[in-house]
Amino acid sequence: MDIKTQRVIAVLGMHRSGTSAISRAMRVFGIELGERLIPPIKDNNSKGFWEDFDILAINIEILNQLEWSWYHLGPINAGHVDFLRKKGILSRAAKVLEQKVGDAPVFGFKDPRVAKLLPFWHVVFEQCKFNVSYIITVRHPLSVAMSLTKRDDLDQTSAYLLWLGHVIPSLSSTANSSRVLVDFDRLIEQPDRELNRIATQLNLTVNSRELHEYKSEFLDKGLQHTVYCTKELDLDNQCPQLVREVYTTLLKVASDQLQLDDSKLLSLVDCWTQELERLSPILNLTDDLTQKLAIASKNLNARNEHINSLKQKVTLRDERIAVLETAVNGRDKQITNLKADIDTRDVRIAELGNNIIIRDKRIEILEWAVSGRDDKIAVFEKKVATLDNRASRLATEIETIKQSMTGKILQKVAWAKNLLGHH
Repeated sequence: MDIKTQRVIAVLGMHRSGTSAISRAMRVFGIELGERLIPPIKDNNSKGFWEDFDILAINIEILNQLEWSWYHLGPINAGHVDFLRKKGILSRAAKVLEQKVGDAPVFGFKDPRVAKLLPFWHVVFEQCKFNVSYIITVRHPLSVAMSLTKRDDLDQTSAYLLWLGHVIPSLSSTANSSRVLVDFDRLIEQPDRELNRIATQLNLTVNSRELHEYKSEFLDKGLQHTVYCTKELDLDNQCPQLVREVYTTLLKVASDQLQLDDSKLLSLVDCWTQELERLSPILNLTDDLTQKLAIASKNLNARNEHINSLKQKVTLRDERIAVLETAVNGRDKQITNLKADIDTRDVRIAELGNNIIIRDKRIEILEWAVSGRDDKIAVFEKKVATLDNRASRLATEIETIKQSMTGKILQKVAWAKNLLGHH
């Protein structure tokens, strides 16, 4: 297939403006979206972003190279595109898009960043020589501002300026191209009519089965979250007059009261573009201040994180100190108890010491008494020895007397016998 005959349809629009709903609707027309789609995120796009991961990665890299954020207000210019070309991003973007399109008769993609980066993507489309059409989505600016305030904490004035920075370039940069403008709230209210408008203006065919599935399984009132009327913009003093003018005019386009290629609208778009360009120095200054504020906020957050980390460490130290104090209190109680035990032991030792002294005195008295007894015993032993000597002498004397008496008795017995014998 000749690549020049292949169609690419890009969905353009501000963040939170229903670009995901339009991207999902491209299946109704048989448009290929690729197989690397970003998955849904709860409380953000729970029904899916319907964005190609690789194309999104290119856009994010562009913003990083330019040191921009997705909420950058200033416009991209030819100098930026030339810078990105030298970085090799443009050729890589063309290669990625060619791979995505492949042999598909019609390939579609969306990323709200594309509306801001159209000068870059126009060069990519020209290099690839694709037949490009555009679906431009708009949504009530107050709904967008409220959604961004809730999701990203973005102030309403910045959200309105960001809305202008996406919507006006989507109109001015697609002049003389095949395009259609769709209002998100009208799509939710009357999907058949709006999808048929897209099919008619972009020469597409509606698949009835896919349309039924789209309406029954994807679309629901919950996608709107908020619905406002145009008068509410007049009551919001944060809303620039240009936002009111652009939106009320585009509502006429969305309801086919005014055509996108009407000379009156083209003239208005030129005026809006010039007014946006006149605001560019202020927008760039706002971006610089926002970036500095973001850096300061980041540094502040880093310091706060450091402080919180220190607080956590202090808390841990306090908890550790409390544990140690509890342990010390426990030790103090143990020490007090041990001191009490020691005092008790000291009293007992003192008592035992007194008892020992008393015992020592009693022993001394007993030793003195024993010494007295020993002296008496010595005297008695001396007297006993004397008596023993006397007894020994007496025994000797008695023995001598016995022997003497025995001899005399024997002599008398012998004399008596002799006497008796003579008779």
